[in-house]
Amino acid sequence: MTDHLTDLAEAARGVLASRRAAGASAPPGVDTALWAELERLGFISIAVPESLGGGGGTLRDAAVLVREAAGAGAAAPVAEAAFIAGPLLAAAGAPPPDGPFTAAHGELSAEPGPGGAWRVRGSLPGAAWMRGAEQLVALAGTPDGPAAVIIPLAHPAVRLVECPDIAGEHRAGAVLDGVETGRVFPLPEGTRRHDAELLGAAARSVQLAGAAREVLDATLRHAGEREQFGRPLARFQAVQHRLAALAADVVTMEVAADAAVLALARSSGDRELMVASAKAETSALAGSVAAAGHQLHGAIGFTMEHRLGAFTRRLWAWRDDYGNELYWHRRLADLVDGHGGDVWALVAGSGRAREGAREDADV
Repeated sequence: MTDHLTDLAEAARGVLASRRAAGASAPPGVDTALWAELERLGFISIAVPESLGGGGGTLRDAAVLVREAAGAGAAAPVAEAAFIAGPLLAAAGAPPPDGPFTAAHGELSAEPGPGGAWRVRGSLPGAAWMRGAEQLVALAGTPDGPAAVIIPLAHPAVRLVECPDIAGEHRAGAVLDGVETGRVFPLPEGTRRHDAELLGAAARSVQLAGAAREVLDATLRHAGEREQFGRPLARFQAVQHRLAALAADVVTMEVAADAAVLALARSSGDRELMVASAKAETSALAGSVAAAGHQLHGAIGFTMEHRLGAFTRRLWAWRDDYGNELYWHRRLADLVDGHGGDVWALVAGSGRAREGAREDADV
């Protein structure tokens, strides 16, 4: 991590410090005080160009904020706004909306209507903070190609649908039945509908890595403080082996997420491969990280008063968001098939792209 990213992480950590999840209970809604502070300091629009009122940063900057927010258990749509919606709107030359807003990926279509308005129809699967946000940003198909749309969630043609919410993120699905909006922004030629999905999958990979790091840190503290048979748990060899395996899983998740973000930030040709690999890996390891954390904490880790559950439940939820590991393993198989079954050609080409990424990152 470069110096400016380290400084950015410390700054975000300072803002989030007083809003950290204190237990495993679901928050009552979006933490509007935290959102207002993040918005005031420019964190929410950090990856939006200055010409659009943003901070002029990159997806790498946004990823730092997303990881810190995930590690704090922040009750706000930080990833959805800063990493998905903001960059998506920026690509269309539009500034982000005011107030808490979230993002979702689904099947939407927008058709021009009278008076310059558009009618947006379609459905969206369960997405985080749909019940706490004021507006929704998504990608919709139009007669001229994909466009970014902003939907007011209080619109009478928006129907929210109940869905499982083990992460306490006030999730809901949505059915849009001809929502009228003037905020439909065409995306550049060459934009594909699944580009928004790649942003979402990368964002969840970063969040999974951030939550996993918090599980590891909490488990290390517990194992060092909790005593059995006259010595700390961390002094037992079996526990040490479990901790080492947990640490290895967390580092793997972090490296995979970082690689995906870097590929997206550079718009490199291997970005789909890197995002697919990252989401497959972080989703696959989320279960083992949660299991290790709970096993080493024992019964106390299952209580609602303990913070561990705030992160393990988000691990369980986020691993399925924007596709679970099976979904992305299949996407990887499709990429291999697209290279005529030549895995080496696919991987070697990505290796050259990553070498270029490292050179750019060092500048």
